[in-house]
Amino acid sequence: MDFYEYASIAMQFVNADTVWVPFLVGGLCFAIVFVFEAIALFTIAKREGYKNRWFAFVPFLNTYYIGVCAQKNKCFNLDSRTISLITAIFEALLFAGFTVYFVAVALVIEYYVPTGGTVTNAFGQTVEVYALMNVPDNLYWAEWCFNFLGDYVLTWLELVFVFLEVMLFSAFFQTFAARRYFLFTLTGALLPIQGILFFIVRNNKGMNYREFMRREQERQYRMYQQYATRNYEQNMYNQNPYSRNPYDGMPPADGDRGRDTRGVGSDDPFAEFGGDDPFSDDLNKH
Repeated sequence: MDFYEYASIAMQFVNADTVWVPFLVGGLCFAIVFVFEAIALFTIAKREGYKNRWFAFVPFLNTYYIGVCAQKNKCFNLDSRTISLITAIFEALLFAGFTVYFVAVALVIEYYVPTGGTVTNAFGQTVEVYALMNVPDNLYWAEWCFNFLGDYVLTWLELVFVFLEVMLFSAFFQTFAARRYFLFTLTGALLPIQGILFFIVRNNKGMNYREFMRREQERQYRMYQQYATRNYEQNMYNQNPYSRNPYDGMPPADGDRGRDTRGVGSDDPFAEFGGDDPFSDDLNKH
């Protein structure tokens, strides 16, 4: 599938009169990225002990093998191998569909001629209107593919395929790039460079994402406990002098010497007079 993505991009940047040049450029780009992806999947499968490692070097099968390498994690409670199998099937359908579409375009492109009318595009430019004219009856299927297959059928299939890729890449990068799995997932699904991303994380050990998050939460909790303990110990040795009674433990002032200060700090309001509480029960008995 990435082959046609690279070819479509090359068609916009490669100036050539022959249609095979963009496909050649797209094929070279696809081959380079595919080799990176195959080496990465093979390395991971060898380290993790997965069988059928040769799947990594076969188109479409390598898409299924992504799910095999990511089987330590699930996405929406679906096994990653199930998601990868469905994704591989959609990838094969898309590849076949785009192959038929480009063959049809090559067959009818000579009948794609100006109609004599003009329209104004979104940039305010006036352009001629083209349409298929006088297409032979034996190329009716090619005309239909030219008009409907690319803009309708394949567009919807491609949207479903991108959604499946997001699910599959999410499980894969949760396994081998847990800290940056969201960024890697979106980048791999939207740009045809997932092979390079796989190669970057090929040496990372596979892990269960939920277990990883549990350990991260425990680590953060331990850090919080250590911080709280340090903060508490520092406060013990650096108490605020205004948080306690400033007169506690101080000797009496000169003016208070010889005075009876028994009532200071006492709960008995009559203690400073040196007498008994007139309202106490012992006095009332007399």
